[in-house]
Amino acid sequence: MRRMLSMVATVALCAGVLVGATACSSPASFTASEGLREPAARDKGYEITVPALWADDGAGTSGTEPARIWATKDGSALFTIDLADIKAQGAGAQWTAASAAAAAVGSMVSGVNPGRVDVDFGVTGPIDGPSAGGILTVGVLAALLGAPIRGDMTMTGTISPDGSIGPVGGVALKLQAAADQGYRTVLLPMANMSLRNPETNAVESADEVGKRLGLEVRSVGNVQEAFSLFTDDRFAYPSAPPFVLPPAVQELSARQVTALLTLLADEAAALPANQVTDAVSGLLDRATSAAESGQVATSYGIGMQGLNMAVREGASVNAQAQLAASGVTGATVWLTDWLKRSTASNSAALTQGVQLGAAMGYEQQLTLPNALSWLAYNDSILQSVQQQIDAGALDAAGIDRYARILADVDTAIDVYYPDQLAIVQAAPAQPSPGAGPVTAYLSDYTTFLARAGKAQQDYVQQVVMRGQDPAVLARENDVGLLLPVVLNLSAAAAAIPSNRDSLPDEVLQATVAVTYYIATTSLIAAVQNFGVDQFGIGADPTAVQQPEVLLASMS
Repeated sequence: MRRMLSMVATVALCAGVLVGATACSSPASFTASEGLREPAARDKGYEITVPALWADDGAGTSGTEPARIWATKDGSALFTIDLADIKAQGAGAQWTAASAAAAAVGSMVSGVNPGRVDVDFGVTGPIDGPSAGGILTVGVLAALLGAPIRGDMTMTGTISPDGSIGPVGGVALKLQAAADQGYRTVLLPMANMSLRNPETNAVESADEVGKRLGLEVRSVGNVQEAFSLFTDDRFAYPSAPPFVLPPAVQELSARQVTALLTLLADEAAALPANQVTDAVSGLLDRATSAAESGQVATSYGIGMQGLNMAVREGASVNAQAQLAASGVTGATVWLTDWLKRSTASNSAALTQGVQLGAAMGYEQQLTLPNALSWLAYNDSILQSVQQQIDAGALDAAGIDRYARILADVDTAIDVYYPDQLAIVQAAPAQPSPGAGPVTAYLSDYTTFLARAGKAQQDYVQQVVMRGQDPAVLARENDVGLLLPVVLNLSAAAAAIPSNRDSLPDEVLQATVAVTYYIATTSLIAAVQNFGVDQFGIGADPTAVQQPEVLLASMS
């Protein structure tokens, strides 16, 4: 996070007094306090102010921003994030996007009904950057739960959709700001526990740097851990007992693994001898070994990796044969026909799948959208491929690439979706309470996930893409970048009506929202934690970390 200390920002920070920067008082700060900061009750919710560390590496300045968060779990609307105040107060696009992401993650982690959550944020002046996402999420949790937090503690770190705390920049300056404002403890992302001394270029422990400043520096991996520390474990999350699959589901899973590995062996046997075939055989051996040792889930996961690799290679072999026999023109016709068949098959499976909920038990009805998300994801991939074909003539490399992608899609239709659907149907469930309660739950859940997904998409666009037009980037990049797929899911989520519909319609809408949320989660996790922006659609993700992608998420 960084302060925007341009002339415009300076004027705004001076409460409307039009004076020069040198005559203006310093930006607002938030000093430490003894004991606990109590949230204030207001409008059926609670309001709390948290100390968000900021740094301007260029100017060598840093400080603490008093970031205000109000939240209620008894809102009248369905998961509302009010960002108008912080925009008017000067928050930049990245801070605004991080605030929305914090609201979504905090609501999810809190355990309250997200359909009744309303969140509002406030800042004291122009500020930008994503690095306060972690402490903003802590603030959302404190406001939702009415939890007091320590007055002598602050933190820095981005927030990921799974609650993990990501790395940031300007850590040394932020530690200095915390010490200057009287804080005793600073929480840092695990990735920031080693710092480079700018004078000696030597790597130092953040803990040692903190000690010299009179600070205790502690690393945190996720927002749950951070919240427990901020509340002195008064609101610690209880550990849940290990979940044990029912016997019927265990037996079904074992049969599915056997079938998957048989299919993988058949696909591997049909491939020409090359390095890919050797890799597939190695994965088959690993999956078989895991199955024999009782690691069913591990075996299935490894088997999926091997099967994806095998069908992609088979698709490439077929694409090369088409190119050799009929050139690019003939191969394009072949690919287009394949795309039409896959689209029809996927659409038919999705149409049939949403009708299954009426005959299911309660828990099965609520988890059906998770199984159907394979098909909603496929639908957006197929749209993206069609958009790429429509955009211009394909070359040989494009035909090969999209053949691999279509092989992925077909495998999901024929194998992964039916397997997950069978698990849902085999799981024990209570009798359904009827279409009314189920559609009400799904409708609220859909609204939350769609808005949370939009918050995450905005975060990526503002933090990683630096506000560039995503539609332009999507046209310029491969489907494997995931962005075109996310944009298609975004359009589908935006088209979801606000009124409650029939059970099949609500199942479909929940499926779109779940898929959109998962896709945007994947987008953030990859760029924020690994510095990569390739996602394995039709190919394995790139193993090369991209520093510019990683750094963009650490401002």
